[in-house]
Amino acid sequence: MELDTSLPGEAVAKVGRNDKVLRPSLNTAIKCLKCNKVFIFPTDRDDCLAHLYLEHRLVIADVDEIALLEDYLQYWEKEFQSHEFEEYCTTMFLDQLPDGTYAKNEKYYLLCDILPKDFELRKRLQEQRLSAALERHQFELTDRSFSKECLFCRTVIKGLRADYLDHLFDKHFLLVGKPEKLVYVDELLDQLEENLNKLLCLYCEKIFKDRPTLKEHMRKKGHKRINPNRREYDKFFLINYNRNTSSSTSQRKQQQQRPKRKSVNEDNTSVDFDKHFARQDSDGEHDSDWSDWAGDGESHVIKCLYCAQEEVQFSTLKQHMIDAHRLDFDSTTSSLNFYQKIKVVNYVRRQLCLLRCVCCDLQFDDLELLAEHMDQESHCGIGERAKWDKPEFFFPYMENDGLLCVLDDNAGDDLDADVVRIISEDSMAQINKDAERLSLENFKL
Repeated sequence: MELDTSLPGEAVAKVGRNDKVLRPSLNTAIKCLKCNKVFIFPTDRDDCLAHLYLEHRLVIADVDEIALLEDYLQYWEKEFQSHEFEEYCTTMFLDQLPDGTYAKNEKYYLLCDILPKDFELRKRLQEQRLSAALERHQFELTDRSFSKECLFCRTVIKGLRADYLDHLFDKHFLLVGKPEKLVYVDELLDQLEENLNKLLCLYCEKIFKDRPTLKEHMRKKGHKRINPNRREYDKFFLINYNRNTSSSTSQRKQQQQRPKRKSVNEDNTSVDFDKHFARQDSDGEHDSDWSDWAGDGESHVIKCLYCAQEEVQFSTLKQHMIDAHRLDFDSTTSSLNFYQKIKVVNYVRRQLCLLRCVCCDLQFDDLELLAEHMDQESHCGIGERAKWDKPEFFFPYMENDGLLCVLDDNAGDDLDADVVRIISEDSMAQINKDAERLSLENFKL
């Protein structure tokens, strides 16, 4: 019997907003091994396997490790047209029905590679898939007709796919993989582009409200790469096509049984990705700040200190604070340097989140009562210096606080190079005391 040489899944994979499983868009009609019911693969893959178990009590061993599952099922569908399950499958007796209800000596069938014919079929399909992948890999390494616009900037890269991957790393520090280790590169790039258009982080797959927020997240968290633990990306790495199925299955089970260690790339940790992955030949034009990301005019949103009002322009927000809260931000903070302004903003953010008045520190049950109190008592200020001038308020309280990004540096912020400043031992002792208080246990926002 001749097997279909087309590779299932040679199409663009898609990720839905609530569906993290990458599903190829190629549709293949597969008939049930025993009845006339038809399933559309890969969408109905799980439904097909569930149908075989619930209706025909057939279980396919190591189904996730079968190369070209559609071809595998088509082969056995033709075999079972003239043969019963008992002729090829291992018979098992279990004390339950397929729905879990207790029953005595219920018969089930296991189709596995203990059967020589099944073993040879799986091996042949794996070699077939490997051959097709190697052929495609060789084409992608030498084909010079490739042309595609960059995922982040408007540059169109023509020529080799390796040049495109080098551009993504050199210019944007996006780690996709080495060209000699990748296959089906076009499909992979289309998938990454689709994810970015959906404002989906390539690594953790969180969804963000706009591109500036997404790019800042990927830069700070070191998420400028695809997630190597996602099995759906295995098809794009050539090494996975020549892997022994039994050994890979045992390795995966061992990895799942190991206790998970905290990774430096988890969301609670920021990583200087550019420092660890910078190339020695990088220069000024190869910066990694993604400043050329085509954001279609999007800007950071700045939230008011005292209410939920948001503005794009800082000048508009300052006028809002004057009109709504009777606070002139510029005049109130005119005597403060850049670092003191940061402390003020973080202090006010924390007070409002804790439902405490900024000036009198009075506690309220809800934000509406607090806002009414601050308006009536004219307490929309910055509070006493002794309250906010503390080292703990160097740390941002609100994630991606746009207000911190637009604070102006004063001319007097920088130390004069000609002036020698002497710090007394008492001052140093006080600084050390402040530092000791900043432990994780006592640091509460």
